[in-house]
Amino acid sequence: MPHVNTPWNDQRGALFGLDARIALAIFGVLSVVAGAAIVTSIDGTRAQVLATELADTTQALESFHHDLRTDIFLGLTTPTEKAAFQALYDNSVIMERDNLRARWNGPYVKASSNIHPRYGAMTLTKAGPLHTMACAPEEICYLYLVYSNVKPDIALKANEVLDGPDEVDPAAQGRVQWSRGDEGANEKLYFRAIRALSDRMDY
Repeated sequence: MPHVNTPWNDQRGALFGLDARIALAIFGVLSVVAGAAIVTSIDGTRAQVLATELADTTQALESFHHDLRTDIFLGLTTPTEKAAFQALYDNSVIMERDNLRARWNGPYVKASSNIHPRYGAMTLTKAGPLHTMACAPEEICYLYLVYSNVKPDIALKANEVLDGPDEVDPAAQGRVQWSRGDEGANEKLYFRAIRALSDRMDY
């Protein structure tokens, strides 16, 4: 006997279709929420790791200055921002003068290149209390560790770890600062590591 659709069967089919659509919609919303939570968690973890790297490099700079007893830029054969970071793991950029190379007791960092696997080029530079201020005789001059390509969310979370969550303008205050980088929508992050021993960038 052929199957005959009754009003009841039609209604049940319509209800089943509606239930399936509702379930799919709920599943889609949950997937988006779960995906966002996972991304947030990953960014938070990476920010913690970055904060640790910044603190470790600060200790490396302190050790370098302790061993060589000179400003890192003033000990370079060719004083550049790239070479300044390289001096933390490669003594070939250090001058022979005054036994500077002989006093080098590195490597001071684990890196073997100035290219970070996630955050672009790593360099060192000098600036005043803000990374946008040039060193001046009347201001304290600082060494800044620079990462060229950091996601905004990671920069903000690293800032919260190291500077706290209460800054009015996180990008321009405290030890972690940043400005729009050269590579898309990411930031160029500046970490105010230690006081420089000289406001000069060359010898």
